[in-house]
Amino acid sequence: MTGPGEVSVRPVGRLATGATISAVEISNEYMQVTLLDLGATLWTLKPRGHSSAMGITLAHSDPLSYSLNPPYLGCTVGPLANRVGDSAFVLDGQRYDLAPNDGAHHLHGGPTGFGHRLWEAEPSDGATEVVFRLHRRDGEGGYPGNLDVEVVWTLEGNCLRFAWSASADKATPVSITNHTYWNLAGTGTIENHLLRVDAEAFVEVDGNLIPRGPLVSLSGSAFDLAESTRVGDAIERVGFGGIDHCYALVPDGCVELREPGSGLSLAIETSLPGLQVYTGHQLDGTAEQGGFQPMAGLCLETQFFPDAVNNPLYPSPWVVPDKPVHHWTDYTFDGIEPTGAA
Repeated sequence: MTGPGEVSVRPVGRLATGATISAVEISNEYMQVTLLDLGATLWTLKPRGHSSAMGITLAHSDPLSYSLNPPYLGCTVGPLANRVGDSAFVLDGQRYDLAPNDGAHHLHGGPTGFGHRLWEAEPSDGATEVVFRLHRRDGEGGYPGNLDVEVVWTLEGNCLRFAWSASADKATPVSITNHTYWNLAGTGTIENHLLRVDAEAFVEVDGNLIPRGPLVSLSGSAFDLAESTRVGDAIERVGFGGIDHCYALVPDGCVELREPGSGLSLAIETSLPGLQVYTGHQLDGTAEQGGFQPMAGLCLETQFFPDAVNNPLYPSPWVVPDKPVHHWTDYTFDGIEPTGAA
């Protein structure tokens, strides 16, 4: 039987603007989850009885580091996750220029993206749920439309749900994801983790990680993860740069990550069409990167396909007036012995 859970809020820092950063902790007999209102961030997730006191997500120790956070550790990114080629798109004949922050390209919403913003947090009384709200003004960051976004984190039993909804007064693109780096061992690299992704195609990209066009079949490809595969072996197959590619998920499919040493596993299900698999090769051990070395964590980012605003063959990321959009992702953990279990 699932316990009632608990919610607590505490201040953990202050931005240069004077605004307070707060941590919201939700917990039950399976895990303790700490969220930050800065970036609507999943700061830490600690399974009950897990050997790592630091939990199974890569995290900055100082909450103030999330105001910059170049590797996007744990934060909610948007309005557009992933890359927009040449930092621009055309809507109804009008060109919209976005701020470049990845060479000539726009990454994860740019310098004023959601991962850098302070959200309004509202914990639910008597339930392990937190609602984060954010408003973006028309024209901010180059995007059209006044946009209202809600991100809801809900803990129920051994499942943590990340859900988001968006509404706007003009047509505008929205693709929100959470950028947590998972390491189910809590230490070392993710090379011995086993990963399976229910996908038959993926987004082929150029040297700047911008999509080349139509989806490409995974059958016979070095990127195929249809069978449970040791992550280190998958990295060796694709080469030195590792995996930083979006997979087109099979409808009602599942993503499974398992760490044999701890016995912990993670199953991911989502309403979204894509999953960006990123093996953390750009982590470099610097303080700005949280001190983490390459492959210290694995990102599994549910989202619309990258550069979908410029590829009409991809599922549509557009939000239009009077038609709010809602999506969800479930993270279900196995191998946790709940506290109080007989």
